[in-house]
Amino acid sequence: MKNKKKNILTKVVVATTLFTAVGFVPVGSVLEAYAADELVSADAVADTTSSRSVTLWKYQVKDASELGDRGDGTFDPTVDKDVIPGIKFKVQRVTPIVGGTSLTNPREQKEGTDYTIDAGFTEQTITTDASGKAVLDLGVGRTNDGVYLITELPDDRTDLTSTDGKKVETPADPFFVYVPQTDRKDTGKLIYDVQVQPKNILESLVNPDKTIENDKGHSVQAGQDFEWELAAKIPAGLWQVASQAGEIDIYDAAGNITGTYTMVKGQPIVITDDTGVLQPNFSMTDKLDSQLTYNDGSAKVQVKKGDAGAWEDLATGDYTVSFDAATNTLKTTLTEAGLTKVGTTSNGYTDIQTIFTTKVAEGWNGILDNNFTINYQIPGQKPKTVTPPEEEKPKFYTGGFDIEKTGEDTKAVLAGAEFMIALTKADAEAGKFLASDGKAYDKGATLPTGVTFQLATSDASGRAEFNGLALDWEDKNGDKLVQEEEVSRSYWVVETKAPEGYELLKEPVEVKVDLSTADNTLVELDIVDKPKTDLPFTGGEGTTLLIAIALGAITIGTAAIAIDKKRRKA
Repeated sequence: MKNKKKNILTKVVVATTLFTAVGFVPVGSVLEAYAADELVSADAVADTTSSRSVTLWKYQVKDASELGDRGDGTFDPTVDKDVIPGIKFKVQRVTPIVGGTSLTNPREQKEGTDYTIDAGFTEQTITTDASGKAVLDLGVGRTNDGVYLITELPDDRTDLTSTDGKKVETPADPFFVYVPQTDRKDTGKLIYDVQVQPKNILESLVNPDKTIENDKGHSVQAGQDFEWELAAKIPAGLWQVASQAGEIDIYDAAGNITGTYTMVKGQPIVITDDTGVLQPNFSMTDKLDSQLTYNDGSAKVQVKKGDAGAWEDLATGDYTVSFDAATNTLKTTLTEAGLTKVGTTSNGYTDIQTIFTTKVAEGWNGILDNNFTINYQIPGQKPKTVTPPEEEKPKFYTGGFDIEKTGEDTKAVLAGAEFMIALTKADAEAGKFLASDGKAYDKGATLPTGVTFQLATSDASGRAEFNGLALDWEDKNGDKLVQEEEVSRSYWVVETKAPEGYELLKEPVEVKVDLSTADNTLVELDIVDKPKTDLPFTGGEGTTLLIAIALGAITIGTAAIAIDKKRRKA
């Protein structure tokens, strides 16, 4: 099954509204030239001849430190951020309610209490063009003068080329605009083309990814350690210094606004309580499969700079590690020192990962996968939870196989046959066999402490088995995802001890092991031993008789020689 890699988008947005203006505006009897198209009148009384408009410019920023100061209704040419085309704004005209609060901020003034929607103005939707600009044309004269409520709509773009695949998930807060607006630099003048330059932090492409030994599939001899990597891009704005004074919302863990935080220009944006830093925060949590045993103390957090950068260990004071044995859950959390180091843009870190090792029990057969979760929160934003796609979870696997031992003569099963396995035919022929640490050793070698050869002995049913063997993954379809049919490995079986009365097999036999062969209902290898042959007698009663006759002849001959010598002397 092929699966396309999916970018995991976390919904990160902080926005402020910058009121600025450009233009060239005829105003009553006195006109002043500003930037192109800017309309500013030196007349304090609204005229009947000037064109009225609101011009919106939409920009993208990395984090709150780039938001800049609030605008004043005139165009700020120093803004050099990338624009966002295709963003929609809803425009409504409102009527203040007598006795209500002055209209300055729609988050503070409420419809029905402080204002009503003016039914005499047809609601409009305007969209930023390729230059990031959207214009609300209100025509000439006083007919459409008034207060306008402008609301940014959710980002529904399908073409995200201009923002590298990222959306503005949470729109900027709505705002009021007076048309015409009093010039805030010279309160004796009016602005007829009010310019607004809102900025948004885009979604972060956190792209969480989990691997085993830096791959999507891995296998080692059961009982041996193997490493997991939980990696992600560092979220934008993880550590911010306020570029301006102001307030941002405080969101709780459920995403509800519980208050506001006052930013101090030049100071880190950090929300704390008696327990320490609450926001920002960043953690990685991995609930391990029940078959996995976590190697205590093996977890650590690393960062790197760019795709080509090398992973660097963070200092132990930059993060904490907790492991809950009851739920088999590992969690790493950045401390304030770690957040500062990792999140400060000038440090250049782009990626973060947690690494740790686990093992499965010796002799374990099967396949397992595992995922993890990233939780983080940027001040002024809702908490985020992201996980890799389910189909991209890495897999760990081992296999086994069964042998049945029978006699050629009786066809009966045989107990007591011993077998060892080798990684290659050459190893098998050289007497180099697999041990419990996954390595091959000469049969007569002294093994490391705690290491034993992989040895199987046929039981009364003639069965012997090998389990927990490492397997290979061949990504046949190139999707970088493990399919069970892509996993297998060949081993070579050698009979190292035959049952009494039978011959050894004398040559290695290949067996292909996959994820199905550990099933005890099937036998992967049927080894038949030949009985020992009847060789001619080389001992026993017949031999004894021959020896006795020979010895008798020798004795008689010796006696005859002695008698003959005596006669001659006589």
